[in-house]
Amino acid sequence: MNLKKAVCLLAALAVTSLALSGCSPRPAEEQAERLPTLPPASVSWEAPDGDRISGGEGLWTLYLPAKNGMNLVARHVAAIPGILRTEMLEAVTRELLSYPANNEVDSLGGETELTLYGENPVEFSGGIVTVNLGSSALGLSYRAFYTLSLALAATLCEAEGVRCVNVLVAGRSVGLDTTGSLAMGSLIAHPGENLPVLWEQMEAKRTPVGQDAADAPLTSYMTLYYPLENGQGISCENRTLTFSGQTPRQMASAILEAMSHGAMYLTGVPDIPNLPDLLAYEPLPSELADGGRMITLTFREEAEKAWAEAGVDEGCLAAAICCSLTTFIPGLAGVVLRVGDHPLTAVSSDHFGEVPVLGGLLRRESFTPFLMGRTTVYYAREGLLVPVEKSVNRELADSPRTQLAALMDGPGARERAEGLEPTLPELVGEEDILGVALEGDLLLINLSESFRSEIQAWGRERETLLCYSMVNTLCENTGARKVCFFFEGEQVESIAGLIYWAGVFDVNNGLCEASYG
Repeated sequence: MNLKKAVCLLAALAVTSLALSGCSPRPAEEQAERLPTLPPASVSWEAPDGDRISGGEGLWTLYLPAKNGMNLVARHVAAIPGILRTEMLEAVTRELLSYPANNEVDSLGGETELTLYGENPVEFSGGIVTVNLGSSALGLSYRAFYTLSLALAATLCEAEGVRCVNVLVAGRSVGLDTTGSLAMGSLIAHPGENLPVLWEQMEAKRTPVGQDAADAPLTSYMTLYYPLENGQGISCENRTLTFSGQTPRQMASAILEAMSHGAMYLTGVPDIPNLPDLLAYEPLPSELADGGRMITLTFREEAEKAWAEAGVDEGCLAAAICCSLTTFIPGLAGVVLRVGDHPLTAVSSDHFGEVPVLGGLLRRESFTPFLMGRTTVYYAREGLLVPVEKSVNRELADSPRTQLAALMDGPGARERAEGLEPTLPELVGEEDILGVALEGDLLLINLSESFRSEIQAWGRERETLLCYSMVNTLCENTGARKVCFFFEGEQVESIAGLIYWAGVFDVNNGLCEASYG
């Protein structure tokens, strides 16, 4: 057996051993010595110059009500290739809203033409999609609107990473009863369930005739928004909350209380001072001239100091409060914030600047730039890889370039306090990413010569974690299963001396902490 065949045989045995090892918590250096990376010595793909992410041909699944009205029926349309997830979700939504009736399914609007509202009608963050419909949707019956919302949830939850859907009309939640009190909340997919039964379950939550809405408890699945550390924006998660009644005051009080208890799943959220304790008065609902509602929150004078001492950015907190309340409370057009006797005429954010408060009313659309996406990156702790969620531009959250840039940023202060360490040299940056391209399930990454030099300087003992932090990060978020690296357009066999960089890399779960594997 010649030397080349012997090396290939050793590589195959090593890869087999890794596949059987699971996520055992051995130090990276020990695993790397036992499991050298020896992919094929050449690849047939060219290094990308610039970014080229082209999705393959495929189908989107749309769910529409069957002619008999009993269930949702799946229909398939050709997918539009080469678009990021937020663009894809909007495109799918438009296809669903415009799908014509035929002998098997009804259109969602019937005689009503359904449209989308605003410049960012479909938001995606933290696995949650919020669809903002045009005002024509208010012409539907309550039941037809609920069916429309169920169809949106079933359709959009087909997309990878989508857990639930909120449906607004012209920036407001819609009440599903004649008093406008019954909140729909966040919806999960129910593609195979009986539509009349789902509607009966929703109707059962209505305030009984003759009873005060304040005496009608409600339990609902909903979306809460939270400010992020260092004024980086806001993000969201879902929670099931129980309200003592269905008045806007009761809903607002319970939502502020839940926000004050902190996020259950999100990372990078500062400790929020107890908001109800800082209120000078209970939330005050009132009617607007256009028929919508507003809620006034009057905080005590010391509230701003309490937020600052907790490290909570004022603009991000205002955004989180406004989005949490308007996304859930029916008919709520906006929020008025007062500190002492003075209404806030503007809110300031270190990162987003000053947000004017037109007419004293904070509206949801004013805070669209604050909403961030989430991506998973892999940092190191005690010689193993650890997945961590990071906030990124929500419209580019599934871009490989965005994910590598987030990995390059390194752990934040709180993450470092938990023992997490960066896996990439601090001198590399987004400018060192010369190009990315997706070929099927393979990502091609072209990096600079400076990046290669920094890997060499980083050292042999850290090369394994450096390599696989990039591979695992990219495959976690993009749907790719393999990664191929180039440096200045060429494949390189050796850099720091431990990893064989030529060829193709698979995800390495064997380097993860045992709790994640």
